[in-house]
Amino acid sequence: MNEAQMNTLVAPSHWKDSIGRNRDLALVIALAGILVAILVPLPGAIMDGLLGINIAFSVLVLLTVVYLKKPLEFAAFPSMLLLATLYRLSLNIATTRLILSRAGEEGEFAAGEVVNFFGNFVSGSNLIVGFIIFAVLVVIQFVVVTKGATRIAEVAARFTLDRMPGAQMAIDANLNSGNISAEEANQARLDLARQADFYGAMDGASKFVRGDAIAGLIITVINIIGGFTIGIFQYSMSFSEAGRVFTTLTIGDGLATQLPALFISIAAGLMLTRASTPEQIGHAVVGQVFANPRALVITAGVLVLLAATGLPTVVLGFIAVAFLVIAYVTRSPQRSLSTEHSTDRLIQETVAVAPALSKGLPNRPTSHDEPLSIELGYGLHRLLEPGGAQLPLGDRIEQLRQSLLGELGFRLPPVRARVLIRDIDRQDYRILLRQIPCAKGTLRPTHAMIIEEDRSISAIEGEEITEPLFGARAKWISIEEGEMRKSIGHRVVSAQDVLLVQLKKIIEDHLPELLTRGETSRILEGVSEEVKPLVAELIPNLLRLGEVQKVLQSLLAEGVSIRDMEKILETLGEASLEVGAETPRNLIRITERVRTSLGRSICAPLVDEDNKIRVVTIDPEIEDVLLDAVDGLVVGEELRLPPRIHQAVIPALEGPLENLASEGHPPVILTAPALRIFVRRLLEKEVPSVTVLSYNEIVHGIAVESAGMARISG
Repeated sequence: MNEAQMNTLVAPSHWKDSIGRNRDLALVIALAGILVAILVPLPGAIMDGLLGINIAFSVLVLLTVVYLKKPLEFAAFPSMLLLATLYRLSLNIATTRLILSRAGEEGEFAAGEVVNFFGNFVSGSNLIVGFIIFAVLVVIQFVVVTKGATRIAEVAARFTLDRMPGAQMAIDANLNSGNISAEEANQARLDLARQADFYGAMDGASKFVRGDAIAGLIITVINIIGGFTIGIFQYSMSFSEAGRVFTTLTIGDGLATQLPALFISIAAGLMLTRASTPEQIGHAVVGQVFANPRALVITAGVLVLLAATGLPTVVLGFIAVAFLVIAYVTRSPQRSLSTEHSTDRLIQETVAVAPALSKGLPNRPTSHDEPLSIELGYGLHRLLEPGGAQLPLGDRIEQLRQSLLGELGFRLPPVRARVLIRDIDRQDYRILLRQIPCAKGTLRPTHAMIIEEDRSISAIEGEEITEPLFGARAKWISIEEGEMRKSIGHRVVSAQDVLLVQLKKIIEDHLPELLTRGETSRILEGVSEEVKPLVAELIPNLLRLGEVQKVLQSLLAEGVSIRDMEKILETLGEASLEVGAETPRNLIRITERVRTSLGRSICAPLVDEDNKIRVVTIDPEIEDVLLDAVDGLVVGEELRLPPRIHQAVIPALEGPLENLASEGHPPVILTAPALRIFVRRLLEKEVPSVTVLSYNEIVHGIAVESAGMARISG
């Protein structure tokens, strides 16, 4: 192959690449052309070319919109709308100049053949018919298409902006629950921002189309008046001759520019009205309009009845037959549901809708690497749906995860939920921890639960139940009555709230188990750049990852926040250098040192309005007995007390703690640092809500007030 042949093959590719790299020049050329058309008188032949480009471009835009699958595929549409409007107005100015300056000399071809064609052929050489056609086009564009598109653009822009916070939260929820990757989340945020920008721009761009229609009408009136004036006074034409020449050209100019404007207006309307259709609009419209064979058959019957009234029988009969053929082709076997049991119908409906309803909660089997999961009977799929002020269950769970992150500094692993159609009753639920059910119950998704507290619920009609978390008396009542009862002071919760409260309790009770070694590693990897040197210094030189995990688990077990990782890591490093971590006893001492460093955050939730903590103290005699027992304790062994002491200590502590709770104070015990962890372990089963503080954890500025002392009588 010689060099000339090679150049012949390479040239098209070269030109294609060159055009691709310089597409922005097309916009510059278009803007320059608009300025030239406005400022420079153009010959008729060039005007024909420019008007032809206008018609071709409007058809291209309309067909492009028809074949779009989503509006953002044509995100440049608002900008294009502005440019197309400016281009048409520049053509109006250019043709107006030609009509008014040359029509007296050159006649009907003064503005080119395109304008003459529209002025004579389209109007049938009848000025009145042409003007009426032009007026009809303006009315269709301005009153019908443009006005509707403008309103849709306003509403779409407002609703898009209003839902942005919720959409961003949903993206964050899906990211945090592991349903999407970080790259997918970034792309979703970008698409959301582009969508908001698009509809905001369309709101303004639709005004261009509306203004274009008004301007076209005004320009036409000006051209007619100006044409009569110039023809009669400048060229000494008769009234009828001036009307024939100038009015014909003016109507031709109006039709030549308003027809493409109508195409663009229709494209804008289609773009805005198809926002919720995830497919090409042609497929969507045809598929949905002709999807119901029954409607087609009834329509054919109506046409047959109309044919009997004197309307054209052949035409209506042909259309009716066509509808019947379409109905026959599109028919699908319909299962009769009249003989099926209502429960079977509900099963089918639930299976069909569950995947779509599980926003943030994929309807798939729970995998073994998911520590927490929820199984719902098919009758509870409503919990996954948004309703009124209620968010979907997935969003509520994500809010719970974010709340725990803010309170404790621990990001809960994703919680999956799935709807089951077997192996569980239709309104039952199960909460699983490591694939083992640890809570279950029955919910009424269309009811509210009223719980008996200070006010009796005996007189309230409803299904009698026991509140699953605390065992209080409760009833299921209608949601409407629940709102009324809530307004007068009763405690009323939704079915979704019942499930979430129980889920939160399970999470709080099993936080140490949920903080796996992998989660610990992720926490350490996620610390700030300033803290990362501490991690590198600590692990594995001073402590192993598993030992850090045990310290964090111990903190979480007592509800201590691990948000301040910098303080925790600093204290771990200092304490491990002093005492080492070779034995579990030393690891306990390290944990207590960390608690001391976090004293302010531990005390903060316990202080009252006077910046005091009301506590129960332990009789020194009891503390001495406990210290003796601790000194002889083998590591890993439970604290064993003499039977007389053991039977007396817990009741002695429970009394003052109940007094504290009755006064609205949190139950707190203050004891010696060496005893703190062992007192906590002694009480964690009998009084799980108690907070046990050591003297070292009381920070400066917080006063301590004794609410009683635990003593053993006799």
